[in-house]
Amino acid sequence: MSDQEPTPPHEVFHAETPATLEAYKQKPTLYQRVTKSVPLMVTIVVHAVLFLIAGALVVQQQIVEKKKKFEAGNPVESSAPQVEHRLQVARKGGSSGGSSSPVSASRIYSTAEGALQLPDMPSLPSMGAGGFGGFGGIGPTGVGLGAAGGGFNTALGGSGMGGRGFMSLSFLGMTSQNVSKLVFIVDVNKGTMQEHKGGFEAFSVIREEIMRLIAGMPPSAQFNVILFEEDIRVNVFSAELMPATVANKDAFMKWMTPVNSALNKLGVGSAGGRIGWRPKPLPENSGIDDTFDPVSWVKAVRAALEMQPDTIFVITSSRGRPTNVIGETEWMRRERDYKERYENWEKLVKRNGLTPEEYKRARSAAYGKARSEFDAANKAIVAKGRPPIIIGDSRDIFSSAVQARLKREGHNITLDKTGWSDRQGNALPEHPWPPNRISTAEWNDQLTYMARLQRALVPERAALNVFLFTGTATPRDSDVKDLSDIAKRNGGRFEVLTNQRLKELKAQAAENR
Repeated sequence: MSDQEPTPPHEVFHAETPATLEAYKQKPTLYQRVTKSVPLMVTIVVHAVLFLIAGALVVQQQIVEKKKKFEAGNPVESSAPQVEHRLQVARKGGSSGGSSSPVSASRIYSTAEGALQLPDMPSLPSMGAGGFGGFGGIGPTGVGLGAAGGGFNTALGGSGMGGRGFMSLSFLGMTSQNVSKLVFIVDVNKGTMQEHKGGFEAFSVIREEIMRLIAGMPPSAQFNVILFEEDIRVNVFSAELMPATVANKDAFMKWMTPVNSALNKLGVGSAGGRIGWRPKPLPENSGIDDTFDPVSWVKAVRAALEMQPDTIFVITSSRGRPTNVIGETEWMRRERDYKERYENWEKLVKRNGLTPEEYKRARSAAYGKARSEFDAANKAIVAKGRPPIIIGDSRDIFSSAVQARLKREGHNITLDKTGWSDRQGNALPEHPWPPNRISTAEWNDQLTYMARLQRALVPERAALNVFLFTGTATPRDSDVKDLSDIAKRNGGRFEVLTNQRLKELKAQAAENR
């Protein structure tokens, strides 16, 4: 091949000789060729006439069509059902509970199949668990984004609703994700309102936090509340989980508002209604031993698990003490020990010139007098618009916290020890109480019980979050460890709830109003 580049196509030419140029000049023109050929001329004339005729027909048709009027024919019967398409314009600013009332609604009816319908969207790749869905509800306390995996909470202590009904919420400073079915378990013992735990005001913050959170839940969420006391008296708002509709929220507010809000009505019976609970039989293969007795708040958890929630919040004033039923040998040993101790107590009373009956009457009268004085003082305190003092029994009157509060309120109550004290004026010890047939169980037994309870009652483990309400007291390290273990093993968290924390939450709520 030559290294010389080829000549471009447009530069290719042929050499022209004088002979070829002369021939080109002598070629006849088009006019000369047409006029010389009669058949060719006739053909051209005929085609021209036909072209003119066709053009005239097209112009005439267009003029006639413009003069016609449009007339609709009779409607065609269609077997397809009439489809109603409603267009809604959401109210600006959002609304609580993730729903809004439309400002206007226009109705468009169409009998055409597929009218006003968008074409099917192509399948999109899944983002997996935790992926974002559409926008969720917009409520007074938070905005949620998310689908099956979660939501974004934009307000401290608020809740956001995911596209498929999952919330991200914060309760008493503890945040939980992917919540759809929620149950609160609340200790309403008098012990939760004693002076060393913040009194009446402390519990009011807990009550209001529960009410605030439920008020902000979207209708697609479900909830329930269980009240319990140490002797496992239980009162549930509903026998089953309730959708967080406006009507159900209103009913709940009426039910919850009076809980522990009046001095003359405390505990599970203080709610706006009463629904008891009886445990359902467990499957035979649950592996739960009938001789094991769990702590009171765990019994309330069993009531919650029967409702199939995905998240549980527990507020308890104590860790609790799980027990086992003792055997006959241990029972006989305890009875012998009790008899021995009672005999020793009788001897002590008699050495101080009293009989057991005299001691019991004097002691009962002394505490009865103190209780009457305390009730009168409490009435006067409430009359001044001050929160009352809550006690468990008459002995609590003489605790350091209650005595300090009485003095601040201008009252002084002393215990009359006449007739049940020794010769030096010191109160004699209380008589021994008869034994019972239970003994303290290991906490590991409680952990095992909870795990088996979860497997027996719910398809998927419910997240168990636990608050230990201590007031001003510092919890024992062993209590913190045990409650942390049971929460962690059940997919939840544990926190100590103090008076200081409740005060912070109350102040924060006031700022957000």
